[in-house]
Amino acid sequence: MKRINSQNGQPIIINTNGQGLFRKIGNVLIGVLAGVGVIAILGLSFGWFGSGNTIKRSGAKEAILAEEEKFHDIILTNETIKSELNAISELMTYSETYSGMATVVDSRQVPYTDINIWGTQHQIQISYVGTIKVGYDLNDLHIMVNDTRKEIYITLPKVPIVDNNLPQESVQVLQDNNILNPIRADEVNEHLVTVKAEQLQNAINNGIYEKAETHLRKIIVDNLAALHNDYKVVFSTNSAAQ
Repeated sequence: MKRINSQNGQPIIINTNGQGLFRKIGNVLIGVLAGVGVIAILGLSFGWFGSGNTIKRSGAKEAILAEEEKFHDIILTNETIKSELNAISELMTYSETYSGMATVVDSRQVPYTDINIWGTQHQIQISYVGTIKVGYDLNDLHIMVNDTRKEIYITLPKVPIVDNNLPQESVQVLQDNNILNPIRADEVNEHLVTVKAEQLQNAINNGIYEKAETHLRKIIVDNLAALHNDYKVVFSTNSAAQ
């Protein structure tokens, strides 16, 4: 209530309760809005209202998972496997070393007979160390990938590549020459050709092809398993030793 005196001295009473009430309500509303604004600002600053961010993060996660799914669904090709095997081609070679000593005795013979002429004999002793390597041409490997069954089919060549190396520096020669039957310049080399052929045949008889194929299979399986552990390597029945 507010009292005001008029000109004639009579008091005039004005009721101000309604205005005070509206003013109080306005002040309360302003205070509430200000508080909400402060809370909103703090919430945005500290991530209290993270629903939008959660949606974005969820979307990003789904995108990443989609990319990973796409990556895992990439079809493994024959060319991919062949390229990976090319990187380990040197490991696919299997080798064995041989060594020995050979004696060459030669005499002149009576013409048109097998009778040796006395006093014309010469002798050569040869010691040697050689290496037989069995390898495979990757172009001869038949590769087929079944991406659905997660299997890699590999057919090995029937005939591997063989390198029979008898280096000259590993050969030692002792000669007992005879002026009546001199040692020929190519005589040692001729005998080494025979030695290499005999040693290769011995290695084949002792299973060098089978050993090389076993070595090859292990190398392929071990290396492809490291790259594609969800795939199974299946070899064909064609054997390198056949």
